[in-house]
Order: sequence, then structure tokens, then C-alpha cells
Amino acid sequence: MKLAITIIAALAAIFILPAMGESAQFWSDQANGYFISGDFEKAAASYDKALELEPNSTELWNNKGKALANLGRIDDAISCFDKSLAINSNNPETLNLKGIAFSQGLNKHSEAILIFDQILQLNSSYFDAWIGKGMALANEGNLYSSLECFEKATQIKPQDPTGWNNKGVVLRQMERYQEALTCFNNALNIDPSYETARQNREYTLQDMDQTAQPSPSQSTQNML
Repeated sequence: MKLAITIIAALAAIFILPAMGESAQFWSDQANGYFISGDFEKAAASYDKALELEPNSTELWNNKGKALANLGRIDDAISCFDKSLAINSNNPETLNLKGIAFSQGLNKHSEAILIFDQILQLNSSYFDAWIGKGMALANEGNLYSSLECFEKATQIKPQDPTGWNNKGVVLRQMERYQEALTCFNNALNIDPSYETARQNREYTLQDMDQTAQPSPSQSTQNML
């Protein structure tokens, strides 16, 4: 995804190279630093500077889109992802980012599912697309299809705790508590510091305690 600029030696003399502080790489590195620190406004502005010098970089458009998404500017983020897709229409990373923006940012889950399906047509083993599709389906209330997606994800990357956690969330919503508990335990065995899975495990144990008592069942919490 990184673009390399090669200058033919014989013609180098006629090019005026930008100063180090004005290079696309400089602005990109600066933007990445802002992004990591959580200053998404400055990150987006620095990505803009980099894009002025390297407008055909899908990586820069994607990164700017991620910064804007973190600012809650979902439509602007999608516009960046569309510009990236205009450069490479089959980039699975960009398509996945766009799908997440539709699903998690705009609650347009049906549109997101179509995008995730597009990715999976290109690569049926694309882990993030199975995760994204599973989350979108869960948010639509289609728990059985969502569960199938997370089962596929755990088959593709059994050592990634995300798939196990999300599978557990769906099983818990289906009140299949023992199976959910196994999933959260799997996630924590892979990553003992995975706090979301730890909380989900505690919620599931509480559910199991409550169902063992003659009290009304309580609604579960979705921590996808």
C-alpha cells in the first residue's frame, strides 16, 4: 500500500525535491503521531498535507478517513474511503473500513453487509469481514447468521480473541450461557488482558446464577 517514488537519475536535476519538512512522508508520520495520541483533528489536517503531495495513496486516504471517523464525521470518512476505492476498487482494507463506517457509524447494517459480502467474494478468508458482517447481523437481530460469521472467524484465526468474544456475546444473547462462557474463557486464555471478554465472562456467570434461581429472567447486555 505504500507508494515509492523513483526518480530517474538522468532527469533528477530538473526536479526540485520538497524540503524534508514538506515531504508526504513527513506529514504522514506527523499525522500518525497525532492519531496515536488521540488528536484526530490535527491528524486529519496533517493527512491533508500529505495528500497534497501524494494524492494517489490509498493508505493516506484510509488513514484520513479513520481520523475523521474518530471525530464522528462518518460521512466525511466514507468520502475518504470512496476516494481510496477510486484508486483501488478491490482493496479489502478500504472496503472493510467503509463497511464498519456504515454499520457502526451510521447504523446502516444492510448496506454494510453488502460491502462485507463484496470483500468475502474477493477473499473468503478475510477475518475482519467476517467479524464486521457478524456484528452487523447481530445489530439487525439476526443472531443465528451472526453466530455463523463468528464461528467462521474463529476457524480462520483461532488465536484471535476477538472472534471468540463476539461469538460468546451472541451465544449469551441466545441464552446459551455455558457455550458463551467457554468462548469468553478461550478469549482470555489467548489474551488474559482482554478486559471486554473478562466483563462478558462476569455477566455470563451472573446470568447463570440468576437462571438457577426462581426469579424473572433479565435482559442481557451486548458488548460487541
